[in-house]
Parts: sequence; C-alpha cells; structure tokens
Amino acid sequence: MNTAAIRVGRLLEIRALAYRNAGDVTALFKAVGAELSKVALTTQIVTVTDWRYCPLLGSEAAEVALAGMTKNNARVLRSGALASHDSPIAVLQFLRLVRESKNESRRLFFDEGELMRWLGEVLTDAENARLLEFLHEPVERQRPTKGSPPR
Repeated sequence: MNTAAIRVGRLLEIRALAYRNAGDVTALFKAVGAELSKVALTTQIVTVTDWRYCPLLGSEAAEVALAGMTKNNARVLRSGALASHDSPIAVLQFLRLVRESKNESRRLFFDEGELMRWLGEVLTDAENARLLEFLHEPVERQRPTKGSPPR
C-alpha cells in the first residue's frame, strides 16, 4: 500500500497510506533505498510525500520512520510532505518527525499549491508536471477498506 518511486528526474514520490507496524515502515524505506540507488550518489533528491491518508503511526513505527528520514538527509535537496487537517494527532506526529529529522529542507504542508510552489522552485518542468500528476492520482482504490485490519 505504501509506495516509493522515481518516475521523472530526481523527484522521489512517496505515498504513505498506512503503517500497520514498524515492518511496513522498514519496507517503505527499503523501497526508497532501491529508488535512490538508481540516481548518482552526488545527485540530491526532491521528495514529495503524500501523508493525506496515513493514520497515526505506532511509536515503534514512528521511530523507524525518523531513523529512515535522518539516514537520507544528505541526499535531500528538498522534501515536502502533504498532510490533512482531518487527523490532528497524526499531524502532530508528522510535524515531530519533520522537526526531529534535523533537516531544514524538510517541510510539512496542508495546501497543495504551497507544496507545489516550494518544491517547484528546484524542479525542472518535467518534474513539476510529474509532481502535479502524482498529487492528483486517484488513491481511493489504494486506501484501506472497511473491515481491513486496523492500521
């Protein structure tokens, strides 16, 4: 359910829909590592993370996420995450993760336009076009359905 992909240039797209446990976070960061390995080590990445549908992480999962974020700091030119005000406790957790990652190039946004403007300052035209596509891709089919195990 969680995905990481570089489809255009240096734009790393992360869609985080649910983390059932620390293993889910580990799997996502393994996918991030695989994508980063496709780009020269000297190339800094621009990351967009869609957290709009991600519920609160368990404490162990949050710590694994923080470790993964911090490990990748040197590769980050900019990293913007899009969250929803619909889950204020999850938002507080996301804010903590961004702050504790100790990278001033990471920011949390609630407004898609603000995220696009900030990331767009360092993206190519092709990367900007892909960013827009990513943010508007339908995710309903990927979201957990009723009766799914709790996240």
